[in-house]
Amino acid sequence: MTWWDAAFLAAAGVLGGLTGSIAGLASVATYPALLMVGLPPVTANVTNTVAVVFNGIGSVLGSRPELKGQGAWLKRVAPAAVLGGLVGAVLLLSLPAEGFEKV
Repeated sequence: MTWWDAAFLAAAGVLGGLTGSIAGLASVATYPALLMVGLPPVTANVTNTVAVVFNGIGSVLGSRPELKGQGAWLKRVAPAAVLGGLVGAVLLLSLPAEGFEKV
């Protein structure tokens, strides 16, 4: 990776962090940037997802006042979200990369 690639990815990361915390659109900036520097689509997706997790944690911590009283709702939807994430991860990592690239 060249210094230009690293600088480009750092700028995309900052842009992704800003758009992620404002509108939940971090992947709009970061995923294409990872593809542009040559990462294969599946690798870029996994890398992007790991990065977005930390963006989400920061957004939740910053939104604590707005989230008060949402515990019961969170307990209802969390199992479905975890199950969907696990199924998606298993499919992404077990199916051929060509299928993901086509989608």
